[in-house]
Amino acid sequence: MSEQAAVCQSCAMPLVKKEDHGTEKDGSLSSVYCTYCYRNGEFVNPGATLEEIAEHGAAMISQMYEMPLDNARMFMTGQLRTLKRWSGKIVPTCQSCGMPIFSGEEAGTEKDGTESSSYCVHCYQKGEFTEPDLTHEEMIQKGVPVIARKFGLKPEKAEEMVRTFTSALSRWS
Repeated sequence: MSEQAAVCQSCAMPLVKKEDHGTEKDGSLSSVYCTYCYRNGEFVNPGATLEEIAEHGAAMISQMYEMPLDNARMFMTGQLRTLKRWSGKIVPTCQSCGMPIFSGEEAGTEKDGTESSSYCVHCYQKGEFTEPDLTHEEMIQKGVPVIARKFGLKPEKAEEMVRTFTSALSRWS
């Protein structure tokens, strides 16, 4: 089974469209890196540090969502630490809420009690969603106040951010 990711495993850019993906040496699309970070099977900037990528991403996030720059740095640094380029592995993301699943305790459970490979414990237990009738729109509206408060965002910018970062999750796509 090949590795796949919903966001670039170097910079955290959502991998939504074909043209978002970088390329491997053979010309095929990378399943884990974006076109800005990875081309022809190599990193565009192989010497980049997590801090440099975080600073670049923070500037974009700050501008896009009108987020205070210090909060954008905190957000980007937290996002990047979970990515393959910086952690050495792909940390699974809950395909309902988008939260990283770092350990078995954070994974939801299947009917037989085994860990879910797709959902966190808050969204999925015993093979069922904890809120089976929840719509994507309702999930977004529940997340907006949390994100707005945590990162100092206007509600409409928090909504835009939540919508963007959850649009590619399999429960909603």
